[in-house]
Amino acid sequence: EHPVDAAHAATDEASLALANAKRALRRRILRRQLLGHDALFGEPAWDMLIDLFIHQGEGKPVSTSSICIASGVPITTALRLLQRLCEVGLLIRAADPDDGRRNLVRIAPNVAHRLTAFFAAGDE
Repeated sequence: EHPVDAAHAATDEASLALANAKRALRRRILRRQLLGHDALFGEPAWDMLIDLFIHQGEGKPVSTSSICIASGVPITTALRLLQRLCEVGLLIRAADPDDGRRNLVRIAPNVAHRLTAFFAAGDE
């Protein structure tokens, strides 16, 4: 395969994955709005991963507070969950180089590739 073709295919896969992740997030939000019952249907870790995947795909940094809000659970619960996700190597938290008062969160590179493959394969 020609290098230009491979780069184009990777870009297409990333674009498809981003579009599918956005659709999955919209459907999760709609499900929550229509059915409620976060205790029954809530998956805060997955909500965090989807939100981070979308923001990283758009080149936008995500702060600790922002990802906690995306989880849909109380902040103390979200912070504990974020810590666990970092401990197992799914997420990486580091100081914001532009603002030392906050931390940024990103998906570990090996996990980002797997999420791209997951979302490129179709909707959630």
